[in-house]
Amino acid sequence: MEPRYAALLSRVAAVVAAQPLNYLQNFGGVTDTFLYERSGRGTITLRPGVAYCLRRFYTLVQQLSRAHWIDHIKANRRNHSILGDAGDLEDFLFSCSRQSLALVGMALRKLDGARCFYCGSGVVEADVDHFVPFSLYPRDQAHNFVLAHPACNRSKSDTLAAKPHLERWLERLATKSDALNEIGALAGLANDRLTANRVAAWAYAAANTTGGQAWLSASHYEPVTSSYLGLLEA
Repeated sequence: MEPRYAALLSRVAAVVAAQPLNYLQNFGGVTDTFLYERSGRGTITLRPGVAYCLRRFYTLVQQLSRAHWIDHIKANRRNHSILGDAGDLEDFLFSCSRQSLALVGMALRKLDGARCFYCGSGVVEADVDHFVPFSLYPRDQAHNFVLAHPACNRSKSDTLAAKPHLERWLERLATKSDALNEIGALAGLANDRLTANRVAAWAYAAANTTGGQAWLSASHYEPVTSSYLGLLEA
């Protein structure tokens, strides 16, 4: 590991342990170690089952955290003159900028052609869609973006895509990873093929466990079976 990275990681861990984590388990002046125990300066050990629950309910925890952070910002009187009646604070803080999405959209047209990734039809106006839904993994990553016909994007909504789409997406990751890296760098987005693959593997594994359905086309779905997981492990 790069020495400077190790030093930075140590400092970040110490700050997190001393600030947010120091108050996370305090209720009415009493500490209840239901999430973690301290095992040294700047070091914590999660209690059994906590890691699973944090992963399982990640989106819920994130939404609650974002909502409380926005409320905290709005409640600070010193911010009133800056914010005014702005109602798009959440988009400003947490969403990919429209300018970045526009850059991604233009770059994807050059990379994949002006066609919908899902139905294959030509598009004049296209949406930049999260292949693994943003509701499952609320982070913008270049490898997770595809061009979609607006009707397909609305129909797919926040569901996972069915096997034919997954197969093409995985092939795209393998053959166009360098180009997607360049798109991410241009738009100022994260870009990591392995991370995109692991996120998809986690999302489809969760759907398989819970009996989830995958979107094939408008009003057509199929169950997420173990065969999906085989594709992601290949």
